Amino acid sequence: MAKSIAVAGKGGTGKSTIAALLVEGLKGRGKGPVLAVDADADSSLGMLLGVPPEQTIGDLREEVRREMINLPPGMTKAAYVEAGLHELIQEEKGFDLISMGRGEGSGCYCYLNSLIKKFSDDLAPSYPWMVIDNEAGLEHISRRTSVDIDAMLIIVTDNPLSLGSATRIKELTDGLEDRVKSRYLITNMVSEDRLPFIQERLSELGIEQLCHIPRDPRLDDLIFRGESVGALTDSPILPCIETILKRIGG
Repeated sequence: MAKSIAVAGKGGTGKSTIAALLVEGLKGRGKGPVLAVDADADSSLGMLLGVPPEQTIGDLREEVRREMINLPPGMTKAAYVEAGLHELIQEEKGFDLISMGRGEGSGCYCYLNSLIKKFSDDLAPSYPWMVIDNEAGLEHISRRTSVDIDAMLIIVTDNPLSLGSATRIKELTDGLEDRVKSRYLITNMVSEDRLPFIQERLSELGIEQLCHIPRDPRLDDLIFRGESVGALTDSPILPCIETILKRIGG
């Protein structure tokens, strides 16, 4: 079974970037192939890895609803969905990417979601590691539509709203002890003068604060140019990624 890392936090905290750096870090340690799961509707994880998503699970879900009455003779709905899901996996050097895409529209998706969950459960054992870039609300975890999490990283900036989001994530995952084994706090891009205050506030949550990721203009430039974060070298960010991976067994 894959060891899974989930990256969570309010939008704008840099969680997708950190998820991409973790994928690259695991790949660099020879821990691949890594399954990179973009569970955020913004679908930015693939872009940060240099692999724009070609089609998402959201796209497939809508396609299946439209084509339900036009299935090939002898093909069940489950077989059609499974075939489509396999085609969604983008295979790259050292990692594979699958993107969730947009949320559900009107109508009932319960059966399709159950097929997607089964596919995720069946797919996970094929990989030693899985990195999941979560949506802010953790809906797919709270609805039990994703695999269990070995380590959840809660990303916080100096934005007061991100502190509130971290509190809500903590409260949500308090009730998911059987699904989320370990939780860690990561501060990201917090200025040195504000860091002690942020860390003091976070200490109230009773969750281990693992490390602080500094801002690096070189990473900002890579993202601005649309390049993969894997091109980042000689950066103060990389030791922090190593610290995270060592702590959670990577």
